[in-house]
Amino acid sequence: GVPGAYSEDAALKAYPNCETVPCDDYEAAFKAVELWLVDKAVLPIENSADGSIHRNYDLLLQHKLNIVGEVQLRANHCLLGLPGVTMEELVSVVSHPQALAQCRTVLNDLGVDKVRDQDTAVAA
Repeated sequence: GVPGAYSEDAALKAYPNCETVPCDDYEAAFKAVELWLVDKAVLPIENSADGSIHRNYDLLLQHKLNIVGEVQLRANHCLLGLPGVTMEELVSVVSHPQALAQCRTVLNDLGVDKVRDQDTAVAA
């Protein structure tokens, strides 16, 4: 993920002195490790609010990489809006699909459209 994304937070928690290298998607992260462009990739595979990240389990089967560690990261989602916009004026919320899924109940209660983006930080 881009700087400020949960994936960067997880990488820095797992490897505090690492230099993070953003990838556009999970597949790119797997390829970066296989091509020795990076030493490791930190990717989500489980999510307490929405279950398994099936895409990454599939990628583990397709690539010859191994899980070598685990890091737990608590996501603390915040709803950002433009100055002066009230909750009643909200029409849509843009975020990563996992974040949208984790916030499903609140977003449904607000009655907003959920718009997928590549990353929580990019959406912000």
